[in-house]
Amino acid sequence: MMRRYFAVLGLSTLLLTGAPAQAEEAVLKGAMFIKSDKSLFRSVFNQFVERVNETGKGLVRIDPVLGPEAIPSREMPNALSEGVIDVAGLPPAYYRGIILEADALQLASVPPAEQRKNGAIDYLQTRYNAAGWQFLAQYGYGLQFHLFLDEPIETLADLKDFPLRTTPTYRHFFDALGARQVETSRGELYTAMERGVVDGYANAMSEVAPAGWDDVTKYRVDPGFYHAVVTITVNKERWDSLSDEQKAVLSSAAEAVEMEMAPAMVAADQAEGQKMVDKGMTVITLSKDDAASLQDMALGAYWSLLEGENADSIGKLRPLLSK
Repeated sequence: MMRRYFAVLGLSTLLLTGAPAQAEEAVLKGAMFIKSDKSLFRSVFNQFVERVNETGKGLVRIDPVLGPEAIPSREMPNALSEGVIDVAGLPPAYYRGIILEADALQLASVPPAEQRKNGAIDYLQTRYNAAGWQFLAQYGYGLQFHLFLDEPIETLADLKDFPLRTTPTYRHFFDALGARQVETSRGELYTAMERGVVDGYANAMSEVAPAGWDDVTKYRVDPGFYHAVVTITVNKERWDSLSDEQKAVLSSAAEAVEMEMAPAMVAADQAEGQKMVDKGMTVITLSKDDAASLQDMALGAYWSLLEGENADSIGKLRPLLSK
């Protein structure tokens, strides 16, 4: 089913229209919200770009790929909307003000393959298109966020008034925990932990060591929560300007992201988590009741937030993303 879905995006169209004359090579400007090539999230995006450039020689290529040093991460969504960039790798939380519904992907309890079969992605595509974007792929499902601390806790209640670095992704969950939230950029987190401005943060296991945060982190809290989803999207006007053959190259690379690269990424994230434990990081495993409460708080807080902003649209999407 998944392969048939991607074929609809480009390959089947090509078969129906025959073999057109070679189109002029399209050069797409890319951007990714993480700079470090050590990041698994950046690595998957890089692999996507490499796949496009290898299979699309003479047809389409992505060059350059800009990072936050060129365009601040939070400004990348507007840059995509305005056509400053053509392709972007971004977490949906970064553009929830543009496409609210996309933010629900991190709450899904059904995997991307099922989302494509049951109509969830078809519905989301209508929301992306309405905003002037084209959804290509997602990765990060099954790769969860964890709390990382430099002070131990015994129960979930110990996080009340606990100083945590916050982002829009975690804010409403941290509100439910009663944590004291501190806003600081990703680049400032090491110093904030070192100086005691915050005593913890949330992120994927594989993001900790590449950023150097393992030097100021003693504990990981299990279980994790949400899915650390990143989407690959294209400016819709730019997408529409491409030939069927060029779209097929991008669609095929998107298929590879979801079917090949994403599963490998989840396994690599688990391995990175174990490496930190082997080097001395302590895992705090919450009790069964606290673990269930953490999940209920995290999911409940975010679904309530989304439904409060657009009950009709989220009401249509939630059953498609839930078991």
